[in-house]
Amino acid sequence: MTIHSHGHVPANIDNARLDEQFQFFTSNLSLLLKHEQDILNCRDYFFTPLSFSWCSWPWVWGDGPLCLGYLLLGWKDGIFTEPCPVCSEKIFVLSFGGSPLSGCNSWSGFCISCNRKIFGKDSVHKPFLDRIHFVWDLRRFYPLEVSQTEEVDGFIFDWGGTGLQPARRKQLVWTQLAAPVELSQLLQDLASNNIRTALPLIRSLIENKCMLKISNKRGDTITLSREQETG
Repeated sequence: MTIHSHGHVPANIDNARLDEQFQFFTSNLSLLLKHEQDILNCRDYFFTPLSFSWCSWPWVWGDGPLCLGYLLLGWKDGIFTEPCPVCSEKIFVLSFGGSPLSGCNSWSGFCISCNRKIFGKDSVHKPFLDRIHFVWDLRRFYPLEVSQTEEVDGFIFDWGGTGLQPARRKQLVWTQLAAPVELSQLLQDLASNNIRTALPLIRSLIENKCMLKISNKRGDTITLSREQETG
């Protein structure tokens, strides 16, 4: 199956409000890092949405918003970090994008040491496909929603002249696995040590092989594949 993407476009949020949310997040980043395991252990915390955090690339599936849990796992792995060009300390990458064909990419993140937002082009993590593969695994193994096909009562059209006839039809049903907590509520829980009872993540039982085919403007076809053992 060929999957197409034109690249994720972040939600149209007023820049002033986006900056406010970013400042609110980064000013409490130390608290979030301190409670990393509490967040990773609770799916409602894990999927906390962040309007300023996303990844984007064309042609293939997988880009889009990055929840808090995805960031924490990426920082822990090191794939979502960069050395700061100012102080050489670690930058926590919050958004990034690029081309899976050319490998050109850019990113933005926050350096705790410099206490400011940093932008950069290219990455110490080469090729750019490594980050794409990492996000594929995150979305496959830790999805917010899963789907299944169910049979329901419906109708089919009988071209023999009898018109609509009752029949069993298949439809795709989506189930959300968590009730994501807003960042303000999460920080309130952590600050007051009123941490929710852990609701562990449910790992998705998806095929352990992901293979996508993309074509560039010249018509050349490139196959991207990733095999991963599921736990």
